[in-house]
Amino acid sequence: MQVQESIIIVVYLVLMIIMGLYFARRAQSSEDDYWSAGRRINSFVGGVALFAAIASASSLMGAVGGGVELGLPFFMTYAFAATAILPFTVFLISGQIRRAGVRTMPEYFKVRYGRSVAGVAALIVVVAMTFYMVPQLTASGLIGQYVLGIDYGLAVLLFGAGFTLYAALGGMWAITYTDLIQGIIMLGGLAIVATAIWVHHAGPANLLSDALAVDPELGSVTQHWMTYFGIFLAFLWFGVISPSAVMRNFAAKSAKVARRSAFIASIFYAAIFTCGFFMVLAGAGLGIAGELDNTDMIFLQVLEFYLPPIVAGILMAALISAIMSSADAMLLAISAGVSQDLFKGFIRPQAREKTVVRLGIVVMFIAAGVGMWIAWDPPGLIAIMVGWVGGALLSTFGFPVVLGIWWKRANAPGALAGMLGGGIAFIVLVSGDFFALVAEPIIAAPISLVLTVVVSLLTSPPTAETRAMVDLWHSEERDAESV
Repeated sequence: MQVQESIIIVVYLVLMIIMGLYFARRAQSSEDDYWSAGRRINSFVGGVALFAAIASASSLMGAVGGGVELGLPFFMTYAFAATAILPFTVFLISGQIRRAGVRTMPEYFKVRYGRSVAGVAALIVVVAMTFYMVPQLTASGLIGQYVLGIDYGLAVLLFGAGFTLYAALGGMWAITYTDLIQGIIMLGGLAIVATAIWVHHAGPANLLSDALAVDPELGSVTQHWMTYFGIFLAFLWFGVISPSAVMRNFAAKSAKVARRSAFIASIFYAAIFTCGFFMVLAGAGLGIAGELDNTDMIFLQVLEFYLPPIVAGILMAALISAIMSSADAMLLAISAGVSQDLFKGFIRPQAREKTVVRLGIVVMFIAAGVGMWIAWDPPGLIAIMVGWVGGALLSTFGFPVVLGIWWKRANAPGALAGMLGGGIAFIVLVSGDFFALVAEPIIAAPISLVLTVVVSLLTSPPTAETRAMVDLWHSEERDAESV
């Protein structure tokens, strides 16, 4: 056990739980407060929280581990796509979907397409977000095993219970403000380690030379071109199709605030991948990747090598921040999908607000338990696991979401065909192992697009009221309304 690092991590975890307790009463006062923080989050807080929600263990531990094992081309593809997530989101949906006045992604589908589409969307959200938690829990288990000196499974249980507790108690209020702290710690910590690496090697040129001297193949293309293209697509669309990220738009004070928050988040996100590039080179230069059971552990090895224990402990807290700030948002999306969209939307429409919120809390603990069980034996590298989830969400949600905003002719049968057709195609391609690694959305997403368009054109158009509503989503005057 690394004592100093362990103390810092445990104290950090306790502080996050205390914040959850602090926001519990406010969050549980109404559904609007629990799922969207009363729609009162400003640009800076929302921007840092959005950055923290997207910057998961994959963006740090996974990207560095994947870059060392699969080469710089893999890391750069990941980094360029991930950095473009938020500007792409601003262009496509941020303002418009905030003006829809909804709290969850399935609720957007209900307003735009109807109950049947919303029901399918809610089921997809629950399944996808549960699997998305797996790489976060995997990272937490690796950290706990390495730093605390405890069994991997016990570490998964410890950290999983920690972020589930504060997320369940404090809802979007607690998640947003813990993510604010976590985002600042994350960026500050990575800036420290990148600076230490720079100083140690006397500049980036020497760092690159040292890395290539140890691993001459670091700059080589190691995967099929479809893998790079698939990763690029999956991550580029992540802010559009990930329910945990999209829900941040609903918490913003207005559509303008939602857009500004996304731009602030994009600056933070670009900065962490710049730091990540230094960590990939430093990790390759250590020459120990082949000795590790899991290459994702290279992130921790870099921290231990370049930093004194107390600073390394702070950096490990930053890594825990990345895990928690993403996993808590996923839990909230799952909770809302079951209690708000399925239970209240289909089973008991007249359910009291406190009943719905309490059910959401129970759902969080159940979902966390399922995620921990899957993470007990993780199926692969963290970055690859996240790529699969992103590809699945793109293949199901991507075009029904965007066309619902930008094409008034899109209708419920088209959206349903696109979601189901794209999702089935993705599952078939993954199961059959027909293509290169993480390349499935290259085929499945266009299938979803074609089905959405063709079926919409072959069936009755949406009502005049629906088309007028879509026009209103594009109206700047709507920003002044409290929706």
